[in-house]
Amino acid sequence: MKGLTTHVLDTMRGTGAAGLRVEVRSPLGEAAATTLDAQGRASLVQELMPGTYEILFHAGDYLGEANFYDIIPVRFRVENPLTHYHVPLILSAYGYSTYRGG
Repeated sequence: MKGLTTHVLDTMRGTGAAGLRVEVRSPLGEAAATTLDAQGRASLVQELMPGTYEILFHAGDYLGEANFYDIIPVRFRVENPLTHYHVPLILSAYGYSTYRGG
């Protein structure tokens, strides 16, 4: 498996963040956007290239009245484009965490 995927877990609701808008920017500056599925997951890029990527999680629109965060940017480097990169986000009203998943 290769490419870039994400999963957002909404800890306030105890579910995936269905409907959250996500953008990804490639090392060439190209941008694409998607909305997370019913489980809060999305495949973002099928064919990676080496370089710096940025994922923008549009948390403010998703959280509604509890929108302390507007857009959460996550920048990371792809060293080996032939492997799978999974970047999850754990989200609550006043905190978040991210890591490289498997």
